[in-house]
Amino acid sequence: MSMLRTGAAAAALLVAAGLSVAHGQDGDLKTETIAALDAVFAAIASGNADTVAPLLAPEFQVQRSDGVGYDKAGYVGLALPKIDIAPTYADMVVTRRDDIVVARFLLDIKETIRGHEAERVSPQLMVFRVTPDGWQVVAAANFAAIK
Repeated sequence: MSMLRTGAAAAALLVAAGLSVAHGQDGDLKTETIAALDAVFAAIASGNADTVAPLLAPEFQVQRSDGVGYDKAGYVGLALPKIDIAPTYADMVVTRRDDIVVARFLLDIKETIRGHEAERVSPQLMVFRVTPDGWQVVAAANFAAIK
């Protein structure tokens, strides 16, 4: 018997395990995740570290495709990308357990990282903690090639 499960069976297993999932459908979790992503990218686009910092958890880390990573202080102090257009998302898969939400998606964005243009469309991974005050990013992985 195969351990690989797909479709409704996999979703049922996730729900039974206490996870929520939104994949290829408009669900409340997916809608909330998109709103959180929009808020994060709008804050980053502002270029204002004081606007970005509250959206990041104290233990925040980001990893980029070129191997460079930052903690919260380094990211808001040195590494905010310059965003030229509002992002769009595709192929989003979202899971949730308790206060942790994990989003995997393709990001279409025009951004400059450390003075270099980044690949326009790339896979991304973002982990949020849902708090009474809102969503905070715990971790992010940006797989965009930096030119």
